[in-house]
Amino acid sequence: MTAVARVRSLPMWQALAVPRFRLLWVSEAVSVVGDQFQYIALAWLVISLTGSGLALGAVLIAVAVPRAILIVPFGVLADRRPARGLMVAAHLTRGVIVGAIAALAVTGAASVPALMVLGALFGVADAVYMPAQQAFLPRTVEAERLPSANALLQGTLQAAAMAGPPLAGIVIAIAGTGAAFALDAVSFFVAALVILLMAPATARRPEDPADAAPASAGTAHASTGPSFRTQLGAGIRYVVADPAIRTLMLLFLVLNFALNGPAGVGMAWLAQQRFHAGPMGLGLMEAGWAAGALVGIVLAGNVRIERQGRVVVGAVAVAGLMMAAVGTLGSLPVVVAALAVMGVAIGYVNVVAVSWLQGRVQPGMVGRVMSIVMLMSFGITPLSLGLAGALIDVDATALFVGAGALTVVAAVFAFAIHLPAMLDGTPTRGAELG
Repeated sequence: MTAVARVRSLPMWQALAVPRFRLLWVSEAVSVVGDQFQYIALAWLVISLTGSGLALGAVLIAVAVPRAILIVPFGVLADRRPARGLMVAAHLTRGVIVGAIAALAVTGAASVPALMVLGALFGVADAVYMPAQQAFLPRTVEAERLPSANALLQGTLQAAAMAGPPLAGIVIAIAGTGAAFALDAVSFFVAALVILLMAPATARRPEDPADAAPASAGTAHASTGPSFRTQLGAGIRYVVADPAIRTLMLLFLVLNFALNGPAGVGMAWLAQQRFHAGPMGLGLMEAGWAAGALVGIVLAGNVRIERQGRVVVGAVAVAGLMMAAVGTLGSLPVVVAALAVMGVAIGYVNVVAVSWLQGRVQPGMVGRVMSIVMLMSFGITPLSLGLAGALIDVDATALFVGAGALTVVAAVFAFAIHLPAMLDGTPTRGAELG
């Protein structure tokens, strides 16, 4: 067997045999490539306008707060309404918002308050899209293909994050931040079109809302079935009742608190203030992390989910050590290497943990449970960003070292309470509570 044939035979490609997943994958690929231009452009625009990590933190908080507040209610919506329509609406809305930011950047009218307002609207649209996509995926592929599907989606994200930031740096250096935002806006419209090309589901599990149902049928179901509040409470009870799920979510909460703020604010600050490397330096750091994450995702996409508990928790500890290293290293290439190692660890954890959750949760609960998982990230991110933005202007080294130490402590605690043993074994779907 040739090397190419061996690569094609890897388990991570299995989901591509499903036509609806292929279109979902193409849509996500288009969108995430555009996102890389937005991430770099927004960070560079705010840092250029203000020179302050605190200002960048404020803009990112404006995006994160409405997303955090609304992610769980919209998770309920994703279990009640056709997820495909929600995804299209969210793509179109985000395209319009980013187009408005592009216009402000091109005309020189951009300001921190304006970016905060538009960022908040973007956060609302994100809160619609994310649980809808998470609820849609398990309805698109069989349970045994979920590791493949998650690896392909997250791998595409990291491949885009590896190639996109340096390209974004070049575009910004040549044409300005407005051009980068415009490219992202176009990517959202194209992604929405690809989703619209997807044929509605012809068969579904009894627990799933009908993707193909007409609006009137969906309305009737919502009015005669459990209330919104009842379904929201059922989702929370479902998580609390499962020791493995609730413990894993607590680990997610600490991990996101420790890492999201320093990563979101810190890399732009390091590129400009410590290394004086410009947007290309920021792009290289982002690309280093993404390259590592891609390696971790590929590794995770080719393993069985069983008996991965120790590896997952150990990878969290490695991520913490690398975050601490980023704050102490004085060379940009070495920092890029440390970020790549951290990326391997986080990429592996993301695929394995998400696939484990999707395999364990009842299909009709996926939107709610995954929205609560995302809340562990988005709910704590505003606080993490605010603290990071304030602390990095005081002592950047202490910020990164403290974040890394907290992550390592969380991993040690997870070992102490036997989280690896809870994650080992084949995921078993819990009882449906609503």
